[in-house]
Amino acid sequence: MAKMVKVSLDLEEGLHKAIRKKAIDKGITMKTYLVELIEKGKNVEDRETTEESEE
Repeated sequence: MAKMVKVSLDLEEGLHKAIRKKAIDKGITMKTYLVELIEKGKNVEDRETTEESEE
């Protein structure tokens, strides 16, 4: 199992509410939703880096 670290975020109230609503709509916690978004962004970034190196 990967080592876990705690992270704190200061968010504008509107952004917090939007994230909270999306998480509720998906039936998951905000933490889970944020981790999904971060992983999705990392995967996109990794693909872009791979595509650039293939050129």
